[in-house]
Amino acid sequence: MKRALLPAVLLILAIILLAIAPRPAAAQQPGSILIWPINPVIEGDDRAAALWLENPGKTAVTLQVRVYAWAQQDGRDAYAPQDEVLGTPPIVSIQPGERQLVRLTRTTPPPAVAEKPYRVIVDEIPTSDAPAAPGAAVSFRMRYSLPLFSYAQGARRKDKAKAALPEPALGWRLGSDASGRFIEVRNKGAGHARLTDVALVTGSGRSPLADGLFGYVLPGATMRWPLPQGTATSGELSAAVNGQTSARIEHLPE
Repeated sequence: MKRALLPAVLLILAIILLAIAPRPAAAQQPGSILIWPINPVIEGDDRAAALWLENPGKTAVTLQVRVYAWAQQDGRDAYAPQDEVLGTPPIVSIQPGERQLVRLTRTTPPPAVAEKPYRVIVDEIPTSDAPAAPGAAVSFRMRYSLPLFSYAQGARRKDKAKAALPEPALGWRLGSDASGRFIEVRNKGAGHARLTDVALVTGSGRSPLADGLFGYVLPGATMRWPLPQGTATSGELSAAVNGQTSARIEHLPE
């Protein structure tokens, strides 16, 4: 009887050992790079802004840094090559636990407009010796996108003796088209609007549209976002604009 039970006992032991045995270390997954600040600016009297990249993982990473002109057309973001602001060095290799400074440098004088927007794109470049996930046919690659704003001569965030940074002037409305219902936000101001914690508020409650970042509206631009099913069809727009919860957003005719 004991001999008959032996195979079953061995099978159970094998299952237990497989469950508690240490697994092979996974390859460093994309998305582990730390980047700060997440909203860099080149103030009016500065030539460059600092951007730090840190590798908290266990394998070295190679990153490419590029800066694109940023516009918003037909309710969508549009990027284009430019040479007014450059990231240097453009390609960096960072060892585990190390960090690298990248300077976002203006190659031209400060812009004539109050604020000029760019997008900083940081791409993780696959390397031939990077460990791949089992069964993976291609290497993983991660892309990070950060806003960058360059300001006119004399503009500065914290110095009261200097000109204040430009501010947005927002209006919003609800609408619908062939794709469904949407919310539209227009910015007639000279500065961008970073919208967070957005919701439609009515007498019966609050319909959240985003608990965190909702999106950006650049100066002179109009952006649209689709509304989820069940969202209120009227009310007032509640949002934090550039971190200010008391910002006024005008309700436009629908």
